[in-house]
Amino acid sequence: MMECPYSVFSTFCAWTQYLPPVIQQITGSQIASFLFGVLVVVVFATDHYKVPTYAKTTVGEFIELAPESLTSHSRYMKGLAIYVGLMLGFYFILLAIGPTAIAPVLSYIPGGSDGKIDNSVWPLAATSIITLIGSRDDDKYLGRMEGWLRSIAHEAAYIPYAVTNLAVALDGSFPLTDEELRAAGELSPPTQALIEESQEGSRQNWIRAKFLYSRLELLRDRDDQFKPVMRQPENERAFGFVREQREALTKELDRGDLGEDVSRKIDAFKNALAVFLASILWRACENETAVNAKLRSIRLNVSTPAPRSPATFIFHLAFYLGGVASVFLILMKVRAMQFQDESVQQKWHLTLAFLVFLLTAFFVTRWREKRLASGDWKYSSDVIIRCAILNTIAITIISALVTFAVHQGGSGRFYAMLLMAFGIALPSTLLFQMLMRWAASSPPTEEAVAATVGYRTNRVELLKMTFYAGGSYSIIAFVFAFVLYWPSDYTIVSSTPLQYVESALITLGNIDKVNQDKRDEDSWFRTSVSQASVRNLETALQNVRANILKGDKSVYEPEALSAIVTECDTMGDLGGGRQLFKPGCELGGFLSTLSKGEVMSNLYVLQMQIASMKPAFAALQNYRKLSNAVDLQWPNALLASLMWAVMAGVFAVSALLYRRRELWDGLSPRKLPDFVPEDRQERETWLRTPLYDLAKLSPLEALRYPTFRARLADNMSTQPSIQPSVPHLRTVA
Repeated sequence: MMECPYSVFSTFCAWTQYLPPVIQQITGSQIASFLFGVLVVVVFATDHYKVPTYAKTTVGEFIELAPESLTSHSRYMKGLAIYVGLMLGFYFILLAIGPTAIAPVLSYIPGGSDGKIDNSVWPLAATSIITLIGSRDDDKYLGRMEGWLRSIAHEAAYIPYAVTNLAVALDGSFPLTDEELRAAGELSPPTQALIEESQEGSRQNWIRAKFLYSRLELLRDRDDQFKPVMRQPENERAFGFVREQREALTKELDRGDLGEDVSRKIDAFKNALAVFLASILWRACENETAVNAKLRSIRLNVSTPAPRSPATFIFHLAFYLGGVASVFLILMKVRAMQFQDESVQQKWHLTLAFLVFLLTAFFVTRWREKRLASGDWKYSSDVIIRCAILNTIAITIISALVTFAVHQGGSGRFYAMLLMAFGIALPSTLLFQMLMRWAASSPPTEEAVAATVGYRTNRVELLKMTFYAGGSYSIIAFVFAFVLYWPSDYTIVSSTPLQYVESALITLGNIDKVNQDKRDEDSWFRTSVSQASVRNLETALQNVRANILKGDKSVYEPEALSAIVTECDTMGDLGGGRQLFKPGCELGGFLSTLSKGEVMSNLYVLQMQIASMKPAFAALQNYRKLSNAVDLQWPNALLASLMWAVMAGVFAVSALLYRRRELWDGLSPRKLPDFVPEDRQERETWLRTPLYDLAKLSPLEALRYPTFRARLADNMSTQPSIQPSVPHLRTVA
């Protein structure tokens, strides 16, 4: 560390001696590179936040809107702040991974890094990585990484959910009266008879679509507040497009063609109108109160649901998983302090479990909601397996990288993290599909019973379902974690000795480089330490490294390591009875009396690396026979498996109860279609029963999505032998 200047900052500079050595070694150029990188990331994130992350089908088949048009200004700015924070977090993770940490991984790549990467350049390299990933399209593998972060920020700002939640209400089955029929130009005796018979069906949806179109015309031509918004070029183009679609659909219906293809076109057209109208309302109104007032003024009798964002689900899970992980960390820390136990070294399993389960919910929920909203949901084994494999790959890579950035440890630990993450994420993604199905057939909540939608809460059945879900997840996670612990631990143990030897060689090189600078503070090293002993220590390390690479098992015997320790003690003999280290290359001696100098810092690192070789070499000896490893490592294996099992159980129970509350709360008889059974007990049974005709979705879940809601009505209308009040579709046994 450089001498402190005589200035007003001298006191502050002097305090830096109490900082960790790693921080003390940060140079001015590294700080400048870091601050420049922060500036670039903030500017890039501010500009890139405007790029949509939602598919066109999410906001209508015909209309794609910018993020600014899909929420209020305050929520938009909140999401921007979250996105900037996430991108800075990504930047900090890349800095934490660092060139030294990724060098072992890159060394396996032809022409890759040799471990000599300039730390002062790394912040700029990390910035380049972020901008490169962000510049890729969201459908590319690199672009998806940044797109996921942007989508989290959009969802936190209710983009596009502020608009789509309102659009769901507009796209729903609002009551059709003579007033709506007159505005849609459909007031006639046959149409009135059709509406009298049923409010649901494709023909009824067409009438609702025409009514929504008439409301758009009303705002465009007669409302002074909305005329400037509707006359904007992008809205003029959108209005012209939906007008053309209306005319095309009118011609098809005049020909009497009301097949499945036309029904799909009607649903898509109605959804686009709902989204267009919702975006116009949010753009011209300042808040939800103003939106509801305008809905009443244009005679749209819909109730807008409270804003709902998938990000809320992720934050909910993060809270409970983080709480469990914190409890485990505290217990392991207390145990380490009291019993000098090494179980705290297994804490990377907690970080990895937290990320694996959180990302499982994030990716699988997005995949599932996207297909349910678009009407492409299919319950088949090949679709579910393909979803599980693709999501598992993404979960494995992201969770292993972030965990490795937090805990470090070399290539062996990184590969162990990949193995554990993949082994647990695969069954987790498969079980998550089942978990969502269980939630869709769960007993109603107290709110649903109070609203007379459900019959009774049935706490005993809910307790059994919760116990079954949490127990299944926990048992599977425990078994997989216990089985995978041994190959992952062997991967770490077998690579650690070579890692320490190579790190010690790099440190010796740094000592030689600093020694050649001939600084005054390091003069004692040049005059007291034999350079021949330094070279002998380097030779001993090189011999051990060569034997490890050749696969010579004898290198792990105590005799091989004793040669390194002996040369370390010889190098530490300063003459006159002074020893740089304690016997056995242990910390202490003359080294502990030094207060500054680059050589001093590197000698501390070298001593730690050589001291760490002893347990690392001994640990590898335990794996000569698997029985020996099991005898010695079973407590750690049991602890790691227990952590995975508890985290899995908490994850399953939290996800199940959250989804149950999301499906049941907010329902009321007024919001249910007219073909739902009137009897409360029959209604609850019908809502909870999965249906073959709807890809094994229960009506409770199908009614949330306009496409499946219309299909449910069409399926009911095609069964003449069934009374409308008590529908009976073919159900899953």
